Amino acid sequence: MVTVVAWLLVLQGVLGAFDTFVNHEWRERLPHRPWAARELALHALRSAHYTVVFAGIAWLDWHGRWGWVMLGIMSLEYVVTLADSVQEDRTRRLSPVERVNHMLLALNSGIYMAAFAAQMAWVWLDLPTALARGSRPWPLVLILSFCAVATAVWAVRDAIAWQRMKRLALLATEPAIQARG
Repeated sequence: MVTVVAWLLVLQGVLGAFDTFVNHEWRERLPHRPWAARELALHALRSAHYTVVFAGIAWLDWHGRWGWVMLGIMSLEYVVTLADSVQEDRTRRLSPVERVNHMLLALNSGIYMAAFAAQMAWVWLDLPTALARGSRPWPLVLILSFCAVATAVWAVRDAIAWQRMKRLALLATEPAIQARG
C-alpha cells in the first residue's frame, strides 16, 4: 500500500511541477507580480510541506503515533491548498488548464491521503511508535528524493519572491515623501 502512496506522490509531483512552470511561472509570472505576494507565501508554505511528505514517504515508514504526524502534515498541506484556492479566486482569473490541473491535484491529494491512512490503520498503527527505514524500490526513492529537493528549492524561491513582492506592494501603497527645501 505504501508503494501506491509513493507513486501517487510522484504523480502529484509531476502535476505540481506542471502547475508551477506552466501556470505560475510562464503564463502568470507570479514571482514578478506585487499583487501575488500572498499567493507566493502560500505556495512557499505548501512546498515546504511537500518537501517533508516527499522525503518522508521516500525514506521512512511511519509506525504508531508517527503515522498521525505524517497524516497531520498531509492534512495541513491540504488546508494551505484550500487557502491558496480562495486567494487565487480573489486576485486572478485562472485559465481552464490551470483550473483542471488544480482539480486533478486536489483529487490526487485525497487519494494518496486515503491510501496513506489505510496503510497506517491496517499496518503501522499497531506497531510501536517509531520512524523505521522504508523499503521502497530504489528508483522510487530517488524520484521522491528529487521531488523533495525540487520542492525545497521552490519553497525558498517562492519565499524570496513573496518577500520581494510584499516590499514592492508596500512601496506602491506608501505616499511619496515630499522633499523639504
